[in-house]
Amino acid sequence: MSAPECAPLPVLLLLLALGCARAADVDVVQLKLAYNEVHTLLLNNSVEYILEFTPPTGGVGSYETMPSMVWLRSDGGDVAHPVLVTARQRAGAVTWQLPYELQARLLFELERTLCPDDTAAAGAGDAAACEGADERSAFSLHVSTACAAPLRVQLRVSRPDVWRLPFAAAVSVYASQAAPRVAHYEFAPEQRSVRVVASSASGACALLSVQNYSCPIAQTLADAATVGQRLTMVHSGAVEVMRREFPRGFFVVALVFPTDEPCRDAPRDDDDWLWGDAVLRSEPPRDVADHAAKDFSIAVGVALTRAQYALAAGATLLLFLSFYVLFGALVLAQRWPPFARHVRPRAVLAPREPAGSPSGAEAEAQAPGARRRRGSNDTYDSCDDSNSDEEYSAEPAERAAPTEHTAPTEHTAPTEHTAPTSQATPAVDAATSERTAPAPAPLTDSQGPFGLPAAPRLAELARRPTRTLRARSDRYLHTLYTVAVFYALPVVQFVIAFQIFLNVSGSLDYCYYNFLCAHRVGALSDFNHVVSNLGYLLLGALFMLQVRRRRRRRKRTPRHRDYGIPAHYGLLSALGAGMMVVAVLSASYHVCPNRLNFQFDTAFMYVLAVLIMVKIYQSRHPDINARAHATFGVLAALIATVVWGVLGGGRAFWGVFTAAHVFTFLLLSLHIYYFGQFRLEKESLALAASELRKGARPAYRARLALLVLGNALNWLLAGFGLLRQSGDFAGHMLMVLLGNALLYMLFYLGMKLAHGERLRWYAWALLGGAAAAWAPALYFFNAGSSDWSTTPALSRHRNHECRVAQFYDNHDLWHMLSAVALYLSFSALLTWDDGLSAVKRTEIPVF
Repeated sequence: MSAPECAPLPVLLLLLALGCARAADVDVVQLKLAYNEVHTLLLNNSVEYILEFTPPTGGVGSYETMPSMVWLRSDGGDVAHPVLVTARQRAGAVTWQLPYELQARLLFELERTLCPDDTAAAGAGDAAACEGADERSAFSLHVSTACAAPLRVQLRVSRPDVWRLPFAAAVSVYASQAAPRVAHYEFAPEQRSVRVVASSASGACALLSVQNYSCPIAQTLADAATVGQRLTMVHSGAVEVMRREFPRGFFVVALVFPTDEPCRDAPRDDDDWLWGDAVLRSEPPRDVADHAAKDFSIAVGVALTRAQYALAAGATLLLFLSFYVLFGALVLAQRWPPFARHVRPRAVLAPREPAGSPSGAEAEAQAPGARRRRGSNDTYDSCDDSNSDEEYSAEPAERAAPTEHTAPTEHTAPTEHTAPTSQATPAVDAATSERTAPAPAPLTDSQGPFGLPAAPRLAELARRPTRTLRARSDRYLHTLYTVAVFYALPVVQFVIAFQIFLNVSGSLDYCYYNFLCAHRVGALSDFNHVVSNLGYLLLGALFMLQVRRRRRRRKRTPRHRDYGIPAHYGLLSALGAGMMVVAVLSASYHVCPNRLNFQFDTAFMYVLAVLIMVKIYQSRHPDINARAHATFGVLAALIATVVWGVLGGGRAFWGVFTAAHVFTFLLLSLHIYYFGQFRLEKESLALAASELRKGARPAYRARLALLVLGNALNWLLAGFGLLRQSGDFAGHMLMVLLGNALLYMLFYLGMKLAHGERLRWYAWALLGGAAAAWAPALYFFNAGSSDWSTTPALSRHRNHECRVAQFYDNHDLWHMLSAVALYLSFSALLTWDDGLSAVKRTEIPVF
């Protein structure tokens, strides 16, 4: 007969009868066996065992709910003809097989923990009413195989050494890839949540799973990856467990991976779809040694109460609101004459317009040879594309008196100037005073390349109309608002989806928290890292309030246009607004920090670092400063480069980036040295090379010193990044930008002192406070609590306990201290040129 389906019906009936007869030949052996003894069974396809176990009574602890552990070992069989073991108990039935596959490995030994009998009583009413309640812990094992060859099976049934997890005390368990360990914790009546902390001296990769107190217990890697909350770990791991999610308590299951790949290699399953990680991966996966077992120390500790939450969050709010109180107190104190003498501005105010004088339009029309400002090109700014006729009716311009402009002379150290009382006259209409301003004076005789003067003064680089400079400065604020709205809205939507996915999936490897100091509130898994960003929001708003107050005071009492540093309030307000956006984006990032949303935390830190440098440069170069659209265009390129570096960074990327970094800073240095007149063109390059070949003394030694220091710093940072090639490219870029901003601030301060410019006492106080805040802030930043550039298991090595009020860790302290440091730094930028308010611009040096 060629095929069974071709056989006639009588033959098929005969074969079925023979199969039933063969099945009837199986011998069933029923035994009652004792606990804590190794029993050996001889097994083939002709015998099946039914083994009954009754647990011992007495001893320490409650035996009614303590489960049993079954250990099995087989010396034969294969996957096609395994040994099947079925455990039948009151809580249900579960079947295992030997051998079984574990991640492409064949194992002939297993150990499993049975369900406690009281898991079957959940929602079933009074369990004691059932028959046989006194034997509820009894169970049976059914052992059989389809293998015809004889084989030996060894088994042992015992009680677990550790079952109940105590509160505030660590217990030790030992697990292997064939024998996971299960322990149980039951909430005390007053407990709302607890924190489970596991640690191990072993370097083996493990999975820690927290499961609901129900049957069956997931004790394989495949099953545990779909239930409860879980995380991978090497040396440490922690998870906060809420009572509302596990009302009857929970199981803690410790499992060991057969290899270290899930803990030590770069994440692949979640991130391979990203083009950078998939296409430009530079390092192949490593081969690692196998680990068969791991020791665990598991402790259940206290979680914070609602009162502790309220105390920590309230103290944070009061801390930053105290800055508002201090600011209000200082404003009120200025009404007290003895204090007002120490803070009163020493400035030359705009003169009063004589009564009966013609209007601004008439004066402009009557002035002989008068030109419209739009047609004026008497400035070093060769790329003016601003709308000079833009009206700002709500912000009057600074008043300008017809004064005689003279060529700048050698600068002498200025002394403290006080505005003469005869010049401190009330303000007049802003539009009138600006329209009657004299035409710009001709430039001084040039003695250097590109028609530059030998000793430039501020008057030569502040020749644009006040309204034009104000419009340019305000564009920074308007552009920042636009960018922030379009950037922040998708960010918020993205992280909300991440938080929902984390809560639904239960995998704690998606987000890189400091699990030893991550406090849950509602749906937020890490509330403390969100609320610690409050300082950026409140202090940024306070700084904008300060800038607005100063701007309104200038509007009420306008100053003489030939004295002091030009005011650029739009750029200063952009710094405060940038701080507020940092609060929103950093809080969003910390909802679920990982390598997919890393740029949310750093994007506007890049913006602040660049705006600081632009603001300092703008103080002495108002006509040739970068435009808002160009600045934010550069920032967009920087953020795109950071994304590329993190998702696709490799040796090739670091080489290209290092070369681009060095070349870009060299080009920027030439642009700065020649006051914006250098272009990447043949004529400019030839002229610059000619000056270099002359070997003469540099025309601008101070600028050259700054640029030499800047190039040295950037070359060192570029070389450090190339040698290290860290996975945290975002942190490297932030270090580059903050390093350059700090260098420029120190240079500007040093040059002010070198030229004899005096800072007011409050500017020194702000600088001292900023330095005192930056030092610990940077320390806590470097001593971070997680690392998204590595695997979740390795990131947990940096997890640490809370530092302050059992609520804040190192990164929280970085948030709060850096917010204070930024606020004080911005306030210093706002005030450190107040001493020049009564100094003529023809005497203020440019550096």
